[in-house]
Amino acid sequence: MTQEKIAEYFDALTISANELAQDADMSMTDALIEVLENIYRGDVQHELGKPTPEVTAHIQNMIANFNWHEMPRTDLRKTLQLAILKASRDDKVSANHQLTPDGIGYLLADFISQTADLTDGDTIIDLTVGTGNLLNTVNDVLLMNDVKVKQIGIDNDDMQLALASATDALLNSGATELFQEDVVSLKDVPKAKVVIADLPVGYYPLDPGNTYDTRVSEGRSFVHHLLIEKSLDFLTDEGWAYLIVPANVLTGDNAKSLLKFVAKKAQLKAFLQLPTEFFKDQRAAKAILVLRKNGIGSKSEVLMGQYPTLKNIDALKSFLQDIQDWVKLDKEQDEA
Repeated sequence: MTQEKIAEYFDALTISANELAQDADMSMTDALIEVLENIYRGDVQHELGKPTPEVTAHIQNMIANFNWHEMPRTDLRKTLQLAILKASRDDKVSANHQLTPDGIGYLLADFISQTADLTDGDTIIDLTVGTGNLLNTVNDVLLMNDVKVKQIGIDNDDMQLALASATDALLNSGATELFQEDVVSLKDVPKAKVVIADLPVGYYPLDPGNTYDTRVSEGRSFVHHLLIEKSLDFLTDEGWAYLIVPANVLTGDNAKSLLKFVAKKAQLKAFLQLPTEFFKDQRAAKAILVLRKNGIGSKSEVLMGQYPTLKNIDALKSFLQDIQDWVKLDKEQDEA
């Protein structure tokens, strides 16, 4: 599908959502969720007389005139992503609720594909699934490599999960298991070979309890530190955790307790800073932190580095080759 076609589908979707938002006096995000649900069912739902017959007819025409269920999966995901971005901007959604851009998702998925040895039927969990874009981007890459995994998404925000559910229905026929939970306080956790998350940054509002090594003795603990620690609970013995974290997470405030936890209970496998061009404000720069359970696999040298700008093809190829060399060595040491 051409970019023009994606733009055409995007316009049809956002115009319908905007009309519904104005007609039913709801947020753009709520309207988008409802329109996506209408597309999946092939009909327009009504509540308290809304939408009006005129807006209903417009949405029905949009459903009928566009082949939503025949779109290539990657193109459909990009169309939905653009619509979610617009709704987020219109509703002034907070930074922690912004979807993870494709550029980050593809780099993460490439590293997962090289290291985790996923096969059909394995499970991947997104601990902070949000609207689902990161999980679906990773799944796109896995499907391109002919690997079909089971997907689980967890989040504590009901609106984000409703959006994730509406997009999942169109992309995956609703196959992803989605749960509304506070991951930090979750006791009974599912297990997965791969855990991913684009971690929210800030303070956890509650006392996380004495089981967390990364908690602070006074005041509020960093939620991203707690989630890094919690991620290990979701891993199978052979599992890998791939977490998108602040670029200064190993050197910033309270980094000492985090490093102490990693040294005591985890293996730090890799720390790769993402391209600087991904972030308008370098104070918001992020990195990929990769962990495994302690005592699992080889204790190879930690892979550390900075992805070069994607505009410098030669530098990028060289960096990706360095990653491949490290992966090969790590696997050889596992087998030794």
